[in-house]
Amino acid sequence: MKGSERHRLKENEISQALGGSIERLQENRSALSLAGGVALLVLLLAGGYWAWTTRSENRAQMLLGDAIVVVQSPVQEAKPGAKPTPGSYPTIQARAEAGLAKFTEAFTAYPSTQAGIAARYYAAGALAMLGRHGEAATRYQEVVDRAGANSFYGRVAQLGVVDSNTQAKQYDRAITAAQALVNNTADEAMPRDAVLMELGRVQAAAGKKAEAKQTLDKVIADFPDSPYIAEAKKILAEIT
Repeated sequence: MKGSERHRLKENEISQALGGSIERLQENRSALSLAGGVALLVLLLAGGYWAWTTRSENRAQMLLGDAIVVVQSPVQEAKPGAKPTPGSYPTIQARAEAGLAKFTEAFTAYPSTQAGIAARYYAAGALAMLGRHGEAATRYQEVVDRAGANSFYGRVAQLGVVDSNTQAKQYDRAITAAQALVNNTADEAMPRDAVLMELGRVQAAAGKKAEAKQTLDKVIADFPDSPYIAEAKKILAEIT
């Protein structure tokens, strides 16, 4: 084969290789453009979601702040012929009702925000103050479900579930909730003697003397330096 022919064939191979590369680039251009578009869309959606959640949290915080102002307002009994002080309430119950309405507005509008969860927790406290213990237990349980059992509000709300059900004389529910606290050994933030004491209180209130004695004896035996020792001994003396 002549050198000129070999050169021409080499040029053809290079041309074909270049041509194939260009064709593949053109074929993949739409895919590359699509991938870039998807990445841009994800970034835009992420930015939009962040902005939306930030705006929602800020609005929820404002509503929560308004509610807290209400429950911190002074209570002044109305005097005959005297005008009530602006921003005050005639009774604690009236203030609690007003606060409950504000907290409910906040957690209804923004249920999944941190401020909304806090508002739901404080609404449960207002219900308990008003003697509506069954409703309070429901609100507390909603806080646990939304915030998680091992979060700050989840922990304190679990105690609220126990106390509210006890006050409502729903002892089986209260004992179940207290036992769940005792069984949750993974949460080191919840003192063991405190949750055992909570269970012992409920068992005693429910008239389950044997179970209460076993629980309170455990508090005394396992936690000799516990601040609940005196209370545990007092309840034991009352039920035995």
